[in-house]
Order: sequence, then structure tokens, then C-alpha cells
Amino acid sequence: MYIKKLQLLNFQVIENFEAEFDGNVYFVTGDNELGKSTLLKAIGALLTGNRDEVLRNGASKGFAKMIVGDDGEEYDVQLSFTENNPRGTLTIKQKSTGMQTNNVTMLQRIFGYQDFDAVEFSRWSETAEGRRKQIAVVKSLLPEAVRNRISEIDEAVAELKAERTIVNREVKTATTLRDTANIGLTPEDKAQYINPIDVTELVEKAKTNAQLIEKAKTVRSMLAQREQELANIPQRLHNARRMLAQELADADAEYNAAMERYKARKEKAHSDFESAQNSLDAEKADCERRKANAEDWLKKYEANNPEKENAEDTLARVQEHNAMCEKVRKYNERQTELMTVKAKAEKMDADIIKLTDERAALIANADLPIDGLTFTEDGLELNGVPFVPGKVSDSQTMEIAAKLVIASNPTVKVFRIARGESLGAKRLQTIVDIAKRNGFQGFIEQVQRGQTEMQIEEYSEVCEN
Repeated sequence: MYIKKLQLLNFQVIENFEAEFDGNVYFVTGDNELGKSTLLKAIGALLTGNRDEVLRNGASKGFAKMIVGDDGEEYDVQLSFTENNPRGTLTIKQKSTGMQTNNVTMLQRIFGYQDFDAVEFSRWSETAEGRRKQIAVVKSLLPEAVRNRISEIDEAVAELKAERTIVNREVKTATTLRDTANIGLTPEDKAQYINPIDVTELVEKAKTNAQLIEKAKTVRSMLAQREQELANIPQRLHNARRMLAQELADADAEYNAAMERYKARKEKAHSDFESAQNSLDAEKADCERRKANAEDWLKKYEANNPEKENAEDTLARVQEHNAMCEKVRKYNERQTELMTVKAKAEKMDADIIKLTDERAALIANADLPIDGLTFTEDGLELNGVPFVPGKVSDSQTMEIAAKLVIASNPTVKVFRIARGESLGAKRLQTIVDIAKRNGFQGFIEQVQRGQTEMQIEEYSEVCEN
């Protein structure tokens, strides 16, 4: 369908306008502030239903009317507005059935008009936000099922990348912890200090050894005491004999004076000596027994002398061994954590690649209207080249933009271009040629300095002049 007729009354800066169209490409010319952009805006409002306040300042009411159709069907579209309703009420009427509605959604469903400017589209590639708009335009040309799956993939990839960012931090943290745990460790340490030693038995043995060593000190002291006591007994026995001799001498000296007393004393001295001798013999026997016990105990003690094995040193070595084992255990634990998060990250990378490949395949197989045109999450690409200034020529950019306008509007074959004078002759000719080849109707705004009235001229007429 094409625009066959357009009428404007008090539409923003345009007081009154009426024209019929049966040609291909039209130039809307004139100096600034004459309503050229307003005319293009009116066409967009009547094809999409999108508009702001359109009533001309100082006017009480107005309208915008347009007949859109082809040989098979026509539609009358009218936007009526007043002071109380400056945005106006939109109605659409089907000529063949008489069906009439003011439902904007119905109008959009009938015309399916994608309202974007080819020149503006080409400039979108200069910014990240504009490139996202370009992607949205191209994506809208894909089948609904493909668009939905791409949206699912994009959402899944975004989630994976967000999670991947977290995992990247986990990998970095795990690497730092692993490297910290690795400080001071050699490969030999990691092989040697795998299993710690149980120190419970060593601690108990050290405690027992300490007790035995203390007991050995006591036994040695007692042995020395017994040996000294045994050494003193002969002297003590000698002293006893001297005392006996003295007593006998005294007794003999007093014998004559006191025989009876002498005899009693002599008997007593013999008796005392026997008692002393018996006592010393018993003490000697006891000391010899105690000495033998001490020597026997020490003999057994020397067979496994704990003094020869320093249990504290052994325990210290074991504790040092176990400390190294703990260090290696922590290193292995950090290494395992690092491998786990790395494996998680690698799986995410694989999932992202798989989804990205599926997305690329969906786009490649979607039969887009322009050969070699595809898109990534960063922007459009043409034959693998980013669709940005400096990578794609101006003529290619304009040709792609025009073809996308055409492909986006298979029902109403109308395009509009603002500030056409900025295109240059080459790009302008490219757009005109594309429009003619594809049977599109175009309205191109051009500023003509000194031209005091807005004019609409068909392209062929301009060429003839």
C-alpha cells in the first residue's frame, strides 16, 4: 500500500495542505520553518498512531487525513484534534467493508508500519545505544519463534556472563588462596608431607619416660645411700670392738674390786655385742638386698634407657612434620577449590559458546533480506565486518538502511528521510534507486535556502528540470 492523498489543517506549523500522490519518490523542499519536518511527522502519526500535541498554536481545531491503499484496498485515516483534545482522536475506515475504528492497536496491526528514518538508522551505528536500536530493527525481521529463541539465548547468556563474572572473582580468590598456601612449599614437600603422624602414643611415651627418668634419679640416690651405709658398717663394727675392748679393760681393772659387778657387766657387754652384731648383720643383709634390687632395676632400666632417646626432641620433630602435613593439606584443599571453580568457569564458557553458536546459526538460517547481514550482542555485522563508520562505506550503510526500511514495511511501502540535503548526491541516488527497484514510495526532506513556500516535487520532475 502507498499514500494516495494527504490533507492537513492546523497541524502544528502547517495551516493548510492538500496533495495527491501517484509517483515514486518525492522531495519536500523549502527554507527552514515552513513545515517540511511537520509534513513527514504527520505521515508518521497517521501510519503509526504515535503523536504528541499537534494542534497549531492559535487554532481551535484541525485535522490530518490520509488515504492509504493500493488497487485492491484503501483505508481512510483521520486524526481530528481540538483545543480540548490537542493530541486528537484517530480513526481508520476500510473502504471495501465500511469498517471503522479508533483503536490505535488495530491501525498498527493493519499497517504494521515500522517508523524509522534510513539516515537516522545509519547514524545509530555511532553509539552503543544506537547499535542496540539497529539490532532491534533487524531482529524484528526474524520469525517470531526465532526472535523468541534468540531472546531466551540472550537472557541465558547474560545470566551466564553475570554468573561468570562472580566465578571469575572466585577463581581469582581461589588462586590467591592457593598461591598463599603454596608459599614455602616445594614439590618434594607436597609429596612427602601427605600423612600426619599420630602423636598420642608419642606424648604418652614421653610422659612415661619422664616418670621413669625421675624414678631413676631416686633409685640412684637410694643406691648411693645404701652403698654408703654398707661402707660405714665395717667402721661401725670396728668401733663396736673398740668399745668392747675398752669395756673389757675397764671390767678387768675393776675385776678385783667388783667381781660380781664385773661378771654382770661382762655378760652384759657380750650380750650387747651380740645384739649389735646381729643388728648390723641384719642391716647389712637388708642393705645388700636393697643394693641388689637397685642394681637389678637399673640393669633393666639401662636396657631401654629413655635418657638415650630424647622424647621431647622426637615429639618436636613429629610436630614439625605434622605442621608441614597441615600446610600441604591446606594447599591441596585450595588447589581443589581452584580446580572446582575453574571447571565451573570453563563449563560456563562452553555453555556461552554453545548458546552463541546456536544464536548465530538461528540468525544465519533466518533468511534476512540482506545477504551477509547479521548481528551479535555488540551490533550489526556485514559479511563479518562491524557495521560502524570506517568499517562499512557510506553508500553501503545507506543501501542497508534503505533495504531494512523496505523489509520492515512490506504492507505500507513508504519511507521518510529528514534532512536529505545532508546525504550528498551519491547516497541520495542510492536511496532513490533502491526505492524504484523495490516499488517504494519515499518522502525526502531537503532544505532550499530562499524558497519561501514548501513544495512537494516528484523525483522525475526534478531530474527533468
